[in-house]
Amino acid sequence: MTLVVQMQNAGTTSSDPLLSYTVTTTPSPLKASPENPTAPEEIGEIIIAVARQSGTPADLKSIRLKVPAGTMSPDLATDLAKITPRISLTGWSVHLEAAAKEFVFTPTASHTPIGPETGFTIQLSDIPVSRKVGTAPITLTESSRTGTSAFQDREAVFNIGKFPADFYMRNFLCEPSIIANGGDVELTWERSANAKYDLLYPGVERDVTDRTSLRIEGIKSDTTFYLRATTGDPTNPVTRILSAQVTVIKPDLELGNLTVHEGLQLTGPASAMVWQRIQYSEYAGGLTTTAGTDGFLVVDINTRGCLKVYSQPRGSVLVESTFDPELGKWVNPSATFPVVKGSEVSIEIVKAGQDGAADVVWFSLGGVKLEV
Repeated sequence: MTLVVQMQNAGTTSSDPLLSYTVTTTPSPLKASPENPTAPEEIGEIIIAVARQSGTPADLKSIRLKVPAGTMSPDLATDLAKITPRISLTGWSVHLEAAAKEFVFTPTASHTPIGPETGFTIQLSDIPVSRKVGTAPITLTESSRTGTSAFQDREAVFNIGKFPADFYMRNFLCEPSIIANGGDVELTWERSANAKYDLLYPGVERDVTDRTSLRIEGIKSDTTFYLRATTGDPTNPVTRILSAQVTVIKPDLELGNLTVHEGLQLTGPASAMVWQRIQYSEYAGGLTTTAGTDGFLVVDINTRGCLKVYSQPRGSVLVESTFDPELGKWVNPSATFPVVKGSEVSIEIVKAGQDGAADVVWFSLGGVKLEV
């Protein structure tokens, strides 16, 4: 089983990679080899999935992968010559430049165009993992260009953790996963004793090293909890993060800045507000209706995917899951849309992940529910 360690997205500056990279490891996480030099080494594998997210192809001349090797904490492998490198691009080959500690991937032709439909993988198998716990930085350098410009080296760095052999952190659960506003949850997890553990959620960072459970009370809005483990040498620690979520029925709604174009009239006392929850998976074919009153439409994506929401005055907006490289996971968004009385409201699935489910909540400011 693999775990997304980090994703490097193509950026906008001249030195940013033109391709995007997702790194996974097997096992997850990698285990440092025993410190006893006579003991067999732990074997690991790294797979890098590569894609071009822009619609404009990029020319790729080479990829160099610098892997630190040796006996120190920042070293990934004990011996690069034992690693088996592969690339899935047709017509490409790879060789090891031992002095530079780099695997160099090159095409038979001068370069290869990489468009949004041309995904490929780079694989490092049979890695004899270093015997020191710590984080090893792997540097990837692509030589690439767009159009007829000169090829340029563009760099991305991925930090790969090597954990103690007996380390584990698993089964991080939040129960119940759906609660009423102001309800409580019980967080539970399993972990080894050789790490420091912290629980993080909005506005809170709490040391839970001596615990395997914690009750959180009075939750008023959807919340993601993160359990972070840190171990190894303080000068070069390794960190692993798991997450769990709770959904709140009728959550407190906090707005920062709300900009309304073309006017929005709010009428009626606060007691006239009606709250209506629509489980969007029941309307997978699309939802189109007319608002009988002014109000707010709140859309929460529950599984990785993308919805197109149309309302007035905001117009058409895509609500899409995004990958957070710092957390190493996909984040499902929430979006709020002001709606004018008498205007059309529509929602359609643009890209579904898993079952494509979403929660749609309608806050009517005139006491009228949406007809669905």
